Amino acid sequence: MSVCELGSLNAASKGLNVAQPAISQALSRLEEYYEVPLLTRRSGGSQPTEEGKVLWHRCERFFRLLQRGIVLASERASAPSLTQSNHILARLTAAQIFAHISVSHHGSLLLAAKADDISVSALHRAVRDIESNLGYELYTKTPQGLSVNRAGAELARQFRIALRELETAEEELKGSDGTLVGRVLIASLPMIRSSILGKAINRTRAKAPGLDFVVLEGIYDTMLKALRSGEADMLIGAIRNPPPANDVVETFLFSDPYSIIARKGHPLDGKDVTVDDLAAFEWVAQQEGTPIRSALNALFEGRSEGPRVRIEAPSTLLTRSVLLESDTLAILSVRQMALEVKLGLLTPLRFQTPIGGRAIGMTMRSDWLPSKTQLFFLENFFEVLGEEIKGFTPPT
Repeated sequence: MSVCELGSLNAASKGLNVAQPAISQALSRLEEYYEVPLLTRRSGGSQPTEEGKVLWHRCERFFRLLQRGIVLASERASAPSLTQSNHILARLTAAQIFAHISVSHHGSLLLAAKADDISVSALHRAVRDIESNLGYELYTKTPQGLSVNRAGAELARQFRIALRELETAEEELKGSDGTLVGRVLIASLPMIRSSILGKAINRTRAKAPGLDFVVLEGIYDTMLKALRSGEADMLIGAIRNPPPANDVVETFLFSDPYSIIARKGHPLDGKDVTVDDLAAFEWVAQQEGTPIRSALNALFEGRSEGPRVRIEAPSTLLTRSVLLESDTLAILSVRQMALEVKLGLLTPLRFQTPIGGRAIGMTMRSDWLPSKTQLFFLENFFEVLGEEIKGFTPPT
C-alpha cells in the first residue's frame, strides 16, 4: 500500500522506516503468491498494475474495516480515536486476529485451542496480547473457560468482515485473466422458492465452471447474523423494510402474494371459504415476528380467539409434509408450493379476502463492494427472475 500511495520503493522505505530490500522482498513474495505482477517499476518510480490496484483497493478496505471494528467494538464512553486506532492497527498481528476469531467462533479458549490444535498457553498469550493492545476488555471467565464478552463478539464480527476483503482480493486476482473463479456465499431464507436460486446457480456455473457456491439456509435472525459477520455475501428472501440493523441495506425484487394452502381433497377444497371455516382447523406456521405469521394473525384480528397454531416450523419441507398428511392449513405463497400444486398434491383455497404477501428481495451489508464474480451471479439470478416472475424489473 505504501509503495502505491507514495509512488516508489524508496519513498515507501523512508515512510515505513524499513530497508528497501525488505520491501522489495515482501513485494516479490506477494507477486509469487498471487501469480500476477503488482507493480510496474520504472526509473521514475513504481506504479501499480491493474492487478496491483485491485489488491491496493481491497487492502485499503481491509484496514479501514479493521479500524472501524476497533472503534465500534469498544463499549467505553470514550472509544479509541482515529489516531489511537492507527497505533493499535500497527501493533495488531495476524495471529492475534485469528486467535480472537477462533475463541469467539468456538465459544471458549479451551475449545478453540483444541479445534486449532495449538497449546492453550499459546492461544491465551495471543488473546491477552490483543486485549492489552486495544486497551479494553474482550473476554470474560465462564464455567467453560475464557470466552468473549459483548465487545469481543462485536470485534470478532468486524474482523471476519474485514478478512472477507482479503479473500475477495485473492479471488479477483486469480481471475485477472478473465476467468471467473472464487466463491459466492449466499444466505437463503427457507421459505423462498429454492428452484429459482438453484436455476440461477446452475446457469452461473454453466457459464463459469470455476465458481463455487456456499448456500446457508435458516431462519431470518440466523441468516442476518451470517450476513453481518461476513459468512455470506448476500441474503435472499423476504425483506423486513426497514431492516432490523443499521449496517445492512435491502433491495426489493418482487412481491409474492400469499394463499391459504391445504392438501388436495381437504374438507375446504373447492369451497368458498370464510374465516369461520378457517377457525375450525389447526395451522402450521412460522414463528412470531415473521411476515407470514403476521399475515396469519391479521387474518384472525378482531376475533375472540386467534389461529390454532399447533406446529411452528420455518422449514418448507416440514410444512409440506404436515399439509400432505393432515387437514392442517398454512399460509404460503403459491410459488413456494408450485410443484406440489402442479402435481395435484396441494391446492390454494378459495378465500376472497386479500391476505397480503411478502416483499422478496436481497439484503446486503451497507459497505459491501461486490466482486466481478458476485456481480456475474447476480446478473444470472436477475435473468432467471425475469423468466420466472411476470413483470420483474432488475434493480439498478
